[in-house]
Amino acid sequence: MDESHKTAVPQDPGLYGQPPPKRQKKEMTLSSSLDFTSQLTSLISKPSSSSSSTTRARSRPSKSKTADLFANVKVKRKPGAKQLNQEANDKLTLRDPTTTEDEKATLARTRKIMEEKARLYAAMKRGDYIPKEGEAAPLVDFDRKWAENRDTHGEDDDAPSSDSDNGNSDNETGPEEMVEYEDEFGRLRMAPKSQYLAHQRRIARGLAASSALEEMSARPKAPENIIYGEAIQAEAFVAVDEERMEELARKRDRSVTPPEAKHYDAREEIRNRGTGFYAFSKDEEERKRAMENLDLEREETERARQEREAAKERKRREVEERRRMVLEKRRAKGEEKAKVMAESFLEGLEPELLAQQEDRSRTDPGSANDGGGGHGAEGDSAGDGLATDSAD
Repeated sequence: MDESHKTAVPQDPGLYGQPPPKRQKKEMTLSSSLDFTSQLTSLISKPSSSSSSTTRARSRPSKSKTADLFANVKVKRKPGAKQLNQEANDKLTLRDPTTTEDEKATLARTRKIMEEKARLYAAMKRGDYIPKEGEAAPLVDFDRKWAENRDTHGEDDDAPSSDSDNGNSDNETGPEEMVEYEDEFGRLRMAPKSQYLAHQRRIARGLAASSALEEMSARPKAPENIIYGEAIQAEAFVAVDEERMEELARKRDRSVTPPEAKHYDAREEIRNRGTGFYAFSKDEEERKRAMENLDLEREETERARQEREAAKERKRREVEERRRMVLEKRRAKGEEKAKVMAESFLEGLEPELLAQQEDRSRTDPGSANDGGGGHGAEGDSAGDGLATDSAD
């Protein structure tokens, strides 16, 4: 059965990693290759011979991508001689500017700056210019300059003239009236009335402009009634309007009922409170009773605290007294132990001294006889000393 199954199902050469079989080259006979060469030669030579009689068909449009890329590109052709002659004769058309863009921008910026300076100078001459905050005032006095020019060269056509009652602006009757006024620097000056009026108008314009600047400014204006130096401001405790204050006092004294007692109400505030917070009642009697209870609790707390502090101090004194007694006992024991050790040391030293004395008497009998009394006295005195030490 396995053999029949194998024969029924063909095997794929690409399965199980088996490489496909290589294609075998077909061998062509020499006669067929010669026939193909002769046929190809006849086909190549045929169109060249019949090209004069036949017409060429329209070529098929190319589908290459490079042809589509340059489909919308306009080809710029070189101008011909006719066009060049026409451009040379047409002298009024200026296709390209003679200056660059940077030079144009510089020229426009310079023109704008000069126009701004001209407007500023005209405003200074009219008296309309107001220096900005922190900016120095102009150094040229245009009013004096105008007066000097008027004195030397006569009436100026552009100067403002005073208005007369009948509406005439020219002073045809005679010289203008001279007026004495005080300028902005506190100097007394004698000038024509028209100049004085111009000065007043300039001051009014300056005040109006400064007030407008203060209104538009975000910085608040400083108060004018600032007191500098050591001065007592008595307005805080001295009544300015005594009659008004007396009237208010009479109205207050006329009231029968005293004002209602206001206390802190915790329910009017929305906030978190601590653990020890206590809210009193609105009733005066209950509030008073609660405060008395709190005072009693306070006294009880203070008394318990004092008792606790007194007990702690008493215990501390007892501990100090006990420590002092222990130290005294240790000192007494140390002294007694030292005395016992001294006595035992002297008792052990006495036999050694006696043995040394006997050895000395044996080795030197003459000196022992001659100075026996002395040595005996010394021995007695030494013995007495030892006896005294032992007694101590």
